[in-house]
Amino acid sequence: MKRRALNLGLGSSLIGGLGFNLSAGAQAGVPRIGVLRWGASGDDAHVGLGKALAAAGYRDGQTIMIEWRFATNRELARRHAAELAGMNLDLIIASATPAAVALRDATKSVPIVSAGVADPVGAGLVASLARPGGNITGVSTNLPVMVPKQLQMLREVSPSLQRAAFLGSTDDPVTKLFVEHAQTSARALGVTMQVVLISQAREYPSALDAMLRDGAQAVVVQPLFAVSDSSTLADLLAHRKLLSVTAQRTFPLAGGLMSYGFSREEASRRAASFVQRILRGAKPADLPVEEPTTYELALNLTTAKALELTVPQSVLLRVDELIA
Repeated sequence: MKRRALNLGLGSSLIGGLGFNLSAGAQAGVPRIGVLRWGASGDDAHVGLGKALAAAGYRDGQTIMIEWRFATNRELARRHAAELAGMNLDLIIASATPAAVALRDATKSVPIVSAGVADPVGAGLVASLARPGGNITGVSTNLPVMVPKQLQMLREVSPSLQRAAFLGSTDDPVTKLFVEHAQTSARALGVTMQVVLISQAREYPSALDAMLRDGAQAVVVQPLFAVSDSSTLADLLAHRKLLSVTAQRTFPLAGGLMSYGFSREEASRRAASFVQRILRGAKPADLPVEEPTTYELALNLTTAKALELTVPQSVLLRVDELIA
């Protein structure tokens, strides 16, 4: 069944209820895990992962102790990874490819669970999805292969689309795969594709201005940029009248045009399942990496109207979340 939802903010009571600080009554001997997230404390993915762990019986400060760390650049990710690797933890969760790569380089012995890596094989994290072969397993999000569908969706809402741009990250080890899919799908659609790679959010304005000078009408955003501060990028795109799409649902919720990608709730539930199995004695090398089975299309109708788009009924019927 399709679902419709209005744009709702995160409640502070929900964030506080996840127990991000260890309670004074936490019992000795409970499992200790680390989480290295590419993003910001309290964002949608942070809350979702905490909820999924709690649903699996792991409540921070009660039945488990969690060391949360957050990074939005490679250097900080490496420092946090080294710190977590030296804390004698039972397990570490990695959210996003750069976080997983930093942890891979920091430890070969502590079990690592991916809570969403774009391409674990391509990033050199596992030998294969069926046989990971090391201390890393978890959830692959297949993000690069979403790009052709995202570009197709842009063409459907704007049939006159001729020139697009891909905004990519110099910090993501799998950016090359994103670019390859973007260029291949653009050629298939007869769309000219410009590739702009940056490392930090402060480069957004100059990157978007470069796209406009090249005649870009729309931007495919690498998901890494839609994790921690979607609203800033969405505002800059709206000001420049650029259509936009990425894989993260948080992007249209923050004012971007649309998203198409995996269900983050599903990925968090699956990651929590890996945590449960490993804490019960399973070895990461023996647990095949899992891929998404649920994909979601979200569209911000207010943004579409501001861009003077007439969204076809054929698209509206496929939307899982219509944001007004």
